[in-house]
Amino acid sequence: MEKEFKILSIDGGGIKGIFPAKFLAKIEEQIGKGKIHEHFDLICGTSTGGIIALALSLGIPAQKIFDLYNNNASVIFGNKKRGIRQFKHSKYDNSNLQNLIKKTFLKFSATGNDPKIGDAKTNLLIPIYNLLEGKTSVLKTPHSSDLYIDKNIPMYMAACATSAAPTFFDPYSNEYDYIDDNKESKHELFNNKIDGGVYANNPSMLGIIEAITRLKIKMENIKVLSIGTGEFSFAETNNPQKWGILYWININKRRILDVFMQSQSQIVHNSVQILFNHKKLDLYKRIDIKFDQNFYIGMDETKRELLDVLIQKASYVYQNEVNEVLNNFFN
Repeated sequence: MEKEFKILSIDGGGIKGIFPAKFLAKIEEQIGKGKIHEHFDLICGTSTGGIIALALSLGIPAQKIFDLYNNNASVIFGNKKRGIRQFKHSKYDNSNLQNLIKKTFLKFSATGNDPKIGDAKTNLLIPIYNLLEGKTSVLKTPHSSDLYIDKNIPMYMAACATSAAPTFFDPYSNEYDYIDDNKESKHELFNNKIDGGVYANNPSMLGIIEAITRLKIKMENIKVLSIGTGEFSFAETNNPQKWGILYWININKRRILDVFMQSQSQIVHNSVQILFNHKKLDLYKRIDIKFDQNFYIGMDETKRELLDVLIQKASYVYQNEVNEVLNNFFN
């Protein structure tokens, strides 16, 4: 029997990343020994899921990742721009988020320097969008001989790039130095990158395609654990006269982003489900929760009581799903 190839995929969703972080922390607590990354051959993550994926690939305990979200919502989404500035600039400065990620990743660096994508302890896919080229891009570990460009990108930069959600954060720009394979010093620009959630908020399908095409894995040997960040039904009965720009992008809610990113997650989930069912393969598991009119959390929520409810929901979902997830992915 050929070895199973296990993929972990984590959706984008801003502070709602507290849901997959808590779920994985509970899993890690249950398995006792080892880290999450040791159980997966490929980890895919977009936006907040990209931050989590990068952290897991370094061997950072899931509980530490959960603490990062749980203790810093107001830090990440603080210093909100007000007045006319909200219409001319992004809603938040990303410097607080960058500092948190950089500091956390550096603590788990084996070299004492900022860890790079090539330092990951498992294979990675991190979707971003490149505004300079006007095209989609996926940052990858060098798990194939033709993948050698992304390995030198500092992980904190990759994390900030994939989570630079339009209107919430400015496009991410930075630069870095590295020593190439010929021992020569190089300098690279890493400019105008935005959230991979604009096209791959649920990166499950990217992971499956990568496994089949580049890593030559047979589909019947692939297992996928896909974790969402909460799904809200955008059924709407408002008067169409109210459906203007201010409805879709207003000061408090950026509905247009929620709709785009959530609908992309839904279609990928449905497509992967159909694909596996067509092959008569029971090798795909989706973990997610439903929001409703009584409970909604935005990407930049900071209210303690709402975040606590989301944490409780993650623990409840864990109780219902733990046996199946452990048997299929952590056996």
